[in-house]
Amino acid sequence: MKAADDIILCQPDSRKGCSVCCGLFNIRDTAKGNLQKFLEEGNLREKLYRVYEEFTEPENVRDRFSHICPYQGFLSAGKPGCLIHPLSSGIEGRDRSLFASSVCGKFLCPAHELLSTEEKSALIKYISDWYLYSTAIADPESFSFIHEYGSSISAAPELQSVLNAGLKAHAENLLTYEGIIFFYSIPEYKMNRERFSLRYRGDFRTAAVEAMDKCHAG
Repeated sequence: MKAADDIILCQPDSRKGCSVCCGLFNIRDTAKGNLQKFLEEGNLREKLYRVYEEFTEPENVRDRFSHICPYQGFLSAGKPGCLIHPLSSGIEGRDRSLFASSVCGKFLCPAHELLSTEEKSALIKYISDWYLYSTAIADPESFSFIHEYGSSISAAPELQSVLNAGLKAHAENLLTYEGIIFFYSIPEYKMNRERFSLRYRGDFRTAAVEAMDKCHAG
């Protein structure tokens, strides 16, 4: 377990945000264009569905026992988040959701504990694209590997391009993997990580390393 710090990854700055814990990566097709379309339709869903139970989830999901919250969307350009959070809408609306404010307001995903302070800082500093940022949050140990390898071959400012190249390659890896990517607890994540994370999947690791090496070589 990494040392505790006060870095919150959910909405780290004005450029990007994350709604992975809202079930975004439970959609089977995790291609950026598909997830972007879902997020762009968030404001329409927020008006259409008064409560979560009125929403029909997509049929093609990674985990039929999990959920996809209809109230996630773009808070601003390139910044996913909760559309009914009081900081977004001005009023507390999360009681319309499946877990309500009592759960949503206290939850922090495994990335908060599994990533070191250095890794969190690098993630926030160097990854501005919401999709790649969300990929890192969903699979934190893969970002740890990307950061470790990228730092071994590059230094700032090149490191930014190398880290983005590694995450882009891993996002493409995950498109080919049909299983669950995001887990709400660390034990669940650790029980399943060997199926998709870079430290354990040699084929996935090779693709990410090759992408980072190519970026470094220029």
